[in-house]
Amino acid sequence: MPSNGFETSDVAKARAIRSLIHDQDLVICLYPHLFAVEQMLRLSGMRSQRIRRFHDSRAEAMTYLNSISTPHWLLVSEQLRDGSGLDLLRDGKRLHAGHRSLFLINRPGGSTLRLARRLGVDACLDERSVELRNGALIAALTAMKHGRRFVDPGLMDAERVQSETPKLLSERQVEILALVAEGLSNRDIADRLHISVNTARDHLSEILTRLDVSNRASAVSAALRLGLIP
Repeated sequence: MPSNGFETSDVAKARAIRSLIHDQDLVICLYPHLFAVEQMLRLSGMRSQRIRRFHDSRAEAMTYLNSISTPHWLLVSEQLRDGSGLDLLRDGKRLHAGHRSLFLINRPGGSTLRLARRLGVDACLDERSVELRNGALIAALTAMKHGRRFVDPGLMDAERVQSETPKLLSERQVEILALVAEGLSNRDIADRLHISVNTARDHLSEILTRLDVSNRASAVSAALRLGLIP
């Protein structure tokens, strides 16, 4: 057993990853830091002369991407210290269409996977697959290397389960709940949606009943957990 904490299988995986990324320039933007991902990529790239940039904010990554003219591989998490990983990937693609992208999703079953695929993300992974070191990262990098798309089977399963589950909330209720998540009051929601305050209040009361919660904060928490709002 290696004394550095890496299992033999992990060493083999690191070698496999090295063979896939040794000739690629990488920008890795993760928040919070995913230790398993960073450790694998740092070890895999130790002997490479190619660029290895590690960030945790969209602003930092965009500053770097604005300074280059060559295509990179972008490995980005769903949430960043200062915003959305999808926004970073969208802006990166606008800067250089040749950038390839791997997106780590931490809330399977929501709308994020659909948005990522619509954006043209090359590979989508469930963060848990990476943490479990089940080979999904290698499969995603292999697909990218050969110009193919990849979606983690776990994400597909979550999406299927969600599509087969009866809708808890109407589209209007989801819209209102998203505004609640932004911190808007009933009056603000009514003004935004051009409805009465009483109607907004009635919608919110029905939302609490359907989600079986007693207050706005719990409703938002439940909606995030169920993937009802991004």
